Amino acid sequence: MAERRMLSKSLLMDNKFLTLSNDSKSLYLYLLMFADDDGIVKRSIMIDSVLNATDNNYSELEEKGLIIAISGNDEIRVITNWNGIETIREKLYSPTIYLNVRSRLYLKTDFSYTLNKNDPSVFSSADKWINDGRPKNIKDFKPLIQQHLKEVQYMDGTSTVQVQDMDGTSASPDQNRSDQYRLDQSRTDQDSKDQISQEKINSANMQLSSSNGGMGENASSVDSSNSSKDHNATSESGRDTGLPSGADTGVNNDTTNNSQDKDVKIMIGYIDQVFNLELSESNQRIALLLETILNKYEEKYVKDAIDDLEDDYSGVNEQQLTSLLVNHLEDYIYKEK
Repeated sequence: MAERRMLSKSLLMDNKFLTLSNDSKSLYLYLLMFADDDGIVKRSIMIDSVLNATDNNYSELEEKGLIIAISGNDEIRVITNWNGIETIREKLYSPTIYLNVRSRLYLKTDFSYTLNKNDPSVFSSADKWINDGRPKNIKDFKPLIQQHLKEVQYMDGTSTVQVQDMDGTSASPDQNRSDQYRLDQSRTDQDSKDQISQEKINSANMQLSSSNGGMGENASSVDSSNSSKDHNATSESGRDTGLPSGADTGVNNDTTNNSQDKDVKIMIGYIDQVFNLELSESNQRIALLLETILNKYEEKYVKDAIDDLEDDYSGVNEQQLTSLLVNHLEDYIYKEK
């Protein structure tokens, strides 16, 4: 946590602040000083003792909308307009340790926090905005708001908000939009999977052509009976090469790719075991995330982070788990290291 915080004149001249009792003003300033870089602060006996702060002072700040109380956790408070009050350079920024609290927060177009994901001015979850680099130079919030609404519908499974067409002129049936989003997402995942498979086939064809001096027959022209037989051909290591027998298999490159694929499959199996789920094979978001993560961190740190995630978020479904892994896995790995 930083040793210094900045206070602007606009804060001290704000009507919400000016109408507070003097005790509550002092409490608010202390909370600003002791909040972490995400604007989350734990209620301190030291602060309460020095200021003689009571529950009434905290309630006054909540009623004015200056802080947010977290249900189920009486100790934690969030500074509502933290991102408008403080500007923290990226190289100095340190994420909060209260990730389970931050995961419940959403950003409005004035960059203030809210717990209401269905607020019409919400454009992103706090986690996503922070992972994107905490950008404030956003000129058009409309596409972001629409995307957020789609994500809310997708995660909830049912619509609780009205979604407009991209031109903003006509409302579409909520459930139809939610169903369409699932369909589009499924198609996107399948297209990504097909693209990866095609890239592997193209790579194999190039290797085969190279091994024949550029004069050999392209592997894609082999008839179906030979293709089926060749697909079962194995290299010396016993792996499926997917190339005709005797062709140059590019062992070093294939070994690396297959090793990565194997590591990803092992990690997906571990996630299934920890969360008591059976992840869909078409869940490319998790597969691609794990491929990136395993290239950056040792497997033991990744497994420890998955264990910690399960401790904090047990009983989630696949959609919720996907979001948790994408938004939080690297943060948890960072904590483990």
